[in-house]
Amino acid sequence: MVVALDGWVDGGEASTGAAEFLRRKLRARKMAEMPVDPFHIYQVPGQLSLRPHSRVEDGLLKEYLPPRNVFSYWVNPLHEQDVVLFQGTEPNMNWPDYASALLEVAQEYDVARIYMLGGVLDKTPHTREPVVSCVCTSADVRDELSRYGIGTIDYEGPGGIRTALVSQCRRVGIEMAILHVRATYYPEFNVVIPHNPKAIRSLVRQLNALLRLGIDTSELDSQVQDYEGRLAHMTQQNHEFRSYIEELEKDYEETGFVDGPGLSAHDAIRAAEDFLRGSSPPDG
Repeated sequence: MVVALDGWVDGGEASTGAAEFLRRKLRARKMAEMPVDPFHIYQVPGQLSLRPHSRVEDGLLKEYLPPRNVFSYWVNPLHEQDVVLFQGTEPNMNWPDYASALLEVAQEYDVARIYMLGGVLDKTPHTREPVVSCVCTSADVRDELSRYGIGTIDYEGPGGIRTALVSQCRRVGIEMAILHVRATYYPEFNVVIPHNPKAIRSLVRQLNALLRLGIDTSELDSQVQDYEGRLAHMTQQNHEFRSYIEELEKDYEETGFVDGPGLSAHDAIRAAEDFLRGSSPPDG
């Protein structure tokens, strides 16, 4: 199951953007919807994003879109790992019930692992690949993800619905990992990228490898080129901004994307033996 929520930890629309890209490319089909009324408050001061989206043209209401919590599914024709995709709105209240509803669907469909997406605003230079880090239910899951180039997080402070869901998953025995990507934010220059294709691509690449989706991401590559081009123009025009980016690049530790883990020594030996016997090597 892949879970993406808008709201607090969706910097650069990394979470919702990645999920929408997956839904569209996989042509995932809607299977269920969770009501918003028990979990959401529209009128939260300073949080316009929680209100229904409206569009008015020439004095006429053309569009009214309240928040939605939608489950979709995709059957993988090549591998055993099918996908349940949940796109929702971060709940304002009744977190335990919200998490329980998600896990009820996960258990109904024998979900082996939940990946929850997030984007954190960070001084990541736009010239570098955004780092993806994880919070996991177990050391085994954490160690597996490390072989894909996914780092870990150290944090102490206010928790959100993501950590609440990790806690419930540990209690019921479902594996879960939060995948956080760093989304570029330059507060000194008041530069916020509302829709960050580079952060979105980082999450999509990881899920593409982890779930063996076989998705073509060239569409995102084109968007990233345009994004980098616009910021490169700003860098050329502003000496102070260029110096700022160069300093960020010096301090930034980039973790390269790994398209799947390498074979362990044991599996490498077994693969060689299978090859010599004329059989197929194990998946790596």
